[in-house]
Amino acid sequence: MYSSKPEGRSYSKIADGAACMALQALLSAGESKDTHAYQYQMERLGFLLGKSMRDGKSLASAKTVLVVSTAEDADYLASGVIKALKKKYSVKFAVFWNNHYSLENKSSIAPVINTYYEPGYEKSDALVIVKSVISGSCVVKTNLMRLMSVEESLLKNSVHVVAPVIHESAEQKLKSEFPCSISEKFTFVYFAKDKIRSSDGDVIPGIGGQIYELLGLKGQPARTGYIPALVKQQYSAEAI
Repeated sequence: MYSSKPEGRSYSKIADGAACMALQALLSAGESKDTHAYQYQMERLGFLLGKSMRDGKSLASAKTVLVVSTAEDADYLASGVIKALKKKYSVKFAVFWNNHYSLENKSSIAPVINTYYEPGYEKSDALVIVKSVISGSCVVKTNLMRLMSVEESLLKNSVHVVAPVIHESAEQKLKSEFPCSISEKFTFVYFAKDKIRSSDGDVIPGIGGQIYELLGLKGQPARTGYIPALVKQQYSAEAI
């Protein structure tokens, strides 16, 4: 069982009692391999992160918020964020299928294999990039660059980088990948910051392990053809 504050972890100013309890419960669910509990807590963390943004000032001028996530994060973390934000804003979403792998030099890349954009996404005036854990810049950088190539205007306003847990060097790494004209728009929203990495580069305790197996997925969605329920529901709505 994890302690209430794992070694090397610090909490942000927005990490209230509910957030800390959800982080603890997430780690416990991962340790016991309770898939349903893990899914629930990940969605709960998403809702709490979304609520923090909704009740704060950083999105005050926004009317339509675009929530962007990887395919593995769509049904739980991103869905939680969307539920919270919809209480105040019009919300659109986009989902990216990243094929994430390491190179021989131990650096990693995450090319985008497929995408889904909810109709009307291009009219959004605030951007929220959601990731279950941010250990470096790889996936978030790749997805932001894809957005820039598709609709550059999306990065003219605020860019919120949102995760339950980040590594202590993640903010600076991501900012260093972009010119100041873009990185100065970044706002990082997270509950916990971890200092420790494993020999494989995983953040410890992070989110308790590899997100795919913890959520009950058979592997990376980009490799298995997995389609999140969030996307399926939108396709069904568009067909009516």
